[in-house]
Amino acid sequence: MHYADDDTELISETWWYPLQWGDTLSNHDWIPLYINRLLTSDFIAYSVAEGRRGDIGTALILWSESFKQDPAGTLPDDDVQLAQIARFGSDIEGWKAAREGVLHGWQATQIDGESTRSRARTQRLGHAVISEIALDMHRRKSGRDQAREAGRLAQVRSRVRKKLSVLKVARHIRESDQIVQAVASYLDTSNLYVTDDNVRLALEETVGLRPHVHQLDAHREARE
Repeated sequence: MHYADDDTELISETWWYPLQWGDTLSNHDWIPLYINRLLTSDFIAYSVAEGRRGDIGTALILWSESFKQDPAGTLPDDDVQLAQIARFGSDIEGWKAAREGVLHGWQATQIDGESTRSRARTQRLGHAVISEIALDMHRRKSGRDQAREAGRLAQVRSRVRKKLSVLKVARHIRESDQIVQAVASYLDTSNLYVTDDNVRLALEETVGLRPHVHQLDAHREARE
């Protein structure tokens, strides 16, 4: 991470945060730490020179906690909440004394997307570089989530195709990617397991096939 603002691009008066409400990283246990950029930053230099070494530890807590916030990489601009996040507890005055130093590089930001009433009451703070890290991590997370979801849906389609075979549904039906997808989507969105009865129901609801359709196609399938 780079925690100084001397070589980062200036942000306009209204800074729209790159992530929206709901873009979180709550399940992440790690964040990247760019050691050289941190050690050579103005924040470290001034904290040490001014005898505020304690600010470094407090700032590290805030950076880490910000990735667990909504959106990821932000902090509430509220002294009571910040005191809790920074481990000052009920010592609000102690937090206020440290606030300016430990919030080096943080500034007000606007959040896009739908927000709840409680969210709207609290202004959020963002950090130019931490926001870049949060955005990159969220993109990686989204990619992994999409891959997992695609794999899960592929498994549902495979189970549907096998169940259609067990039910002796005509080959041209069970080998139709469109029909298999329709049945799988119906079961998935309805939170139904891939059982005989549920697949029969899905066939009837999605493509209008009655549960006994396999009996009508038995001779045709034998010829195939």
